[in-house]
Amino acid sequence: MVSDFRKGRYNLMKIYVGIDIAKLNHFAAAISSDGEIIIEPFKFTNDADGFQLLVSKLESFDKNSLIIGLESTAHYGDNLVRYLVTELYQVCVLNPIKTCQMRKNNVRKTKTDKVGTYVIAKTLMMQDNLRFVSFFDLDMTDLKALGRFRQKTIKQRTRLKIQLTT
Repeated sequence: MVSDFRKGRYNLMKIYVGIDIAKLNHFAAAISSDGEIIIEPFKFTNDADGFQLLVSKLESFDKNSLIIGLESTAHYGDNLVRYLVTELYQVCVLNPIKTCQMRKNNVRKTKTDKVGTYVIAKTLMMQDNLRFVSFFDLDMTDLKALGRFRQKTIKQRTRLKIQLTT
């Protein structure tokens, strides 16, 4: 059945990719809008090689039919989001509260990385208005970090000036 998607028979159907983010390794899986498993959960590293592995699994699908989602988890997913947006994928960062609600609806109360990928993909599927990460969002994140760095540097400079005068 996976081959049907790759042949383009389901051009109008969406494929939801759920990514469970962690510090060193991530897990990803994909389901169709019918709930059919398209890509079984697999592990990839949080580096360029791992990102390439993810893209290699996704490249046989039309980018317009893919919606990639991940939970907002500190900064561990930032590089992946930036990479995917740069590669022109539709990426949505989900609030963990939304996925927690979906996890509670799950019959099995297990919380593993592999199950998490499906929960994230199903949460994407159930959302009405998804907000995708844009280049503007990435630029704003960089600008905020630059502003924080400037503030920190000014505080440090002030502290050093006071230290020199005393």
